[in-house]
Amino acid sequence: MLEERRKALSSLIFLKEKDTGEVKGRTCVNGAPQQEYIRKEDTTSPTVATDSVFLTGAVDVYQKRGVSFIDLPGAFLHTLTNEKMIMVLRGELCELMCMIDPKLYMKYVCKDRRGKPVLYVELYKSLYGLVRSALLFYKKLKKELENYGMVMNPYDMCVANKETKSGHQLTVLWHVDDLKISCRDKYEVTKLICCLRRIYGEKMTVHQGGKGKYLGMHLDFTEEGIFQVDMLKYVEDVISEFPEPIEKTSPTPHSDSLFSVDEEDALKLLCEDKAMQFHRTTAQLLFLCTRARKDIQTAVSFLTTQVKHPSEQDWIKLRRVFQYLHGTMSIKLQIQVNDLRVMHWYVDAAHMVHWDCKGQTGAAMMMGRGAVLGYSWKQNSTPRDPPRQN
Repeated sequence: MLEERRKALSSLIFLKEKDTGEVKGRTCVNGAPQQEYIRKEDTTSPTVATDSVFLTGAVDVYQKRGVSFIDLPGAFLHTLTNEKMIMVLRGELCELMCMIDPKLYMKYVCKDRRGKPVLYVELYKSLYGLVRSALLFYKKLKKELENYGMVMNPYDMCVANKETKSGHQLTVLWHVDDLKISCRDKYEVTKLICCLRRIYGEKMTVHQGGKGKYLGMHLDFTEEGIFQVDMLKYVEDVISEFPEPIEKTSPTPHSDSLFSVDEEDALKLLCEDKAMQFHRTTAQLLFLCTRARKDIQTAVSFLTTQVKHPSEQDWIKLRRVFQYLHGTMSIKLQIQVNDLRVMHWYVDAAHMVHWDCKGQTGAAMMMGRGAVLGYSWKQNSTPRDPPRQN
């Protein structure tokens, strides 16, 4: 019993402000100690690929499907844990638990060295924070969808399809507890929503009408023939968090000297605090450019190569990206599909543009107007000549 108490996991509370202004609180377990004896491959849960969201979105807009977005409440609380876990509640959390059922919990309360009340409890459900919770819930939801008749996509294990009796395809994407459901027959979408509501309760959040937030993006299918993606609030927040005021605008996210790097003698590295800010801000832009703002991919791709030892020159390039975003804050990615069977790929490469003589490759796939898929990355090898680069 003493050994179990030593290994007991502590509890944490996180507060988060939503886009609506509401403050959401979540109590979870500090599962960090579990990483010492549980292998990472035994805890990793599949999540839907961003490319799958865009590809299925192109199908949705072309076939004029009904689209709904679902948030499953308390997802992990619907999942049983597969191991014995002890959690310790201290102070106010212990008192709150006793207020729920004094007769059940008061007799188990003890005090620590500081005199604070302490309560040890055994977990029956997979709470947020346990390293296996996401994987256990994934297996549970996958089984429920398969029981409904869905077939997993072999290329993305978080995409499932089903041929309905009406001859239409029902598609489900999920990222942990966030689901996107689409089908040309809207009745089939409603049937699946009702099935999930019987499992997860009436508090399940459903956004119908072809408009909702998914994976940090606002997806809009309300305009006929057009699939719109934006992250306007995210762009606004990132700009406001930048340590320097952004007042000027730039017509492009980078200049012709993007890949130019000063010699080591003239290189002025950023101080530690500013370097950490550079790393954090570049990561925020990386999240943005792979989703709604593919127009800054080339600039962000270069900045990601500089995060280990950023210089004042790199900071200027980072600031230019923000100046461009400041002037184009209201831009939305619009995708229009003419024919699902015709995909146009545009691929090009720049030869030996990086300081280490490596090249840069860019690619975009379109089915009409707007890039469904877009990439820009630094090449790993150094070809001898431009033809091999291409």
